[in-house]
Amino acid sequence: MNVRRLAPWLLVAAPLAVFVALFLAPLVNLFALSLFRFDRSVGVVGGLTVENYTKFLGDPFYLGILWRTLRIGVLATLASLLLGYPLAYHMQRCRPRARAYLALLVLAPLLVSVVVRSFGWLVILGPNGLVNSLLVSSGIVRDPLRLLYTEGAIVVGLTHVFLSFMVLSIAAALARIDPALLRAAQNLGATERQTFFRVVLPLSLPGVAAGSLIVFTLSSSAFITPALLGGPRVKVMSYLSYQQTLLLSDWPYGAAIAFVLLGLVAGAVLVYLRVLESGRYGVVFR
Repeated sequence: MNVRRLAPWLLVAAPLAVFVALFLAPLVNLFALSLFRFDRSVGVVGGLTVENYTKFLGDPFYLGILWRTLRIGVLATLASLLLGYPLAYHMQRCRPRARAYLALLVLAPLLVSVVVRSFGWLVILGPNGLVNSLLVSSGIVRDPLRLLYTEGAIVVGLTHVFLSFMVLSIAAALARIDPALLRAAQNLGATERQTFFRVVLPLSLPGVAAGSLIVFTLSSSAFITPALLGGPRVKVMSYLSYQQTLLLSDWPYGAAIAFVLLGLVAGAVLVYLRVLESGRYGVVFR
């Protein structure tokens, strides 16, 4: 009898141990490192202090980078939602064979490295790239526009990289909607537009929430795409942490920057979920 009661705990113990060893323990170690000081002549100096956090939160320059990072994450999430919802909705309404082809197109970018996809946007948005070549040749502009190394370029690149996650999350939520509900709405006299806004959209909000959280968290912590498309001109938190740790060897300050970003993103996610659960359509999340 005791063995049967212990069996579920034994099954959980192995993955829990892996989680603690490979994720939680390094995270705690990194947080402890953020509480140390750094001396350029000695290195990391002992003695717990919050100096790194006060240094970051008290400097308008660093706060501007933090705000830019969150803004880019929100814009990439909104762009992915505006592009991904119609695509996911169309996938669920088309025939099975067409749906399979669309799903393949949505999943295809995930088979290519993020570095390769970001380099592709370097070619498209460069001074002699596709966009500027079309604008100059058509006479819309006289000189090439500066499209690279801007926040817009980062948002475009992140949207392309993470759009698949938004589409798949929304498509999964739409697939769970019972078709009988749509027929019932039509039998009660609802138009196609009313059916969408009063039945389909509210019931698909869990997929919208899941996709938004995935895209926002990944976009806010992304490094490769902002580093390539934004460069040193448009710094984000991940690039700033990389600069402090690997270029300047200030590991405590780089760890503090990482934890500031982690805390704010986690807080934003919790607030977002709380707003959705307490809103008009909160019942769909229960």
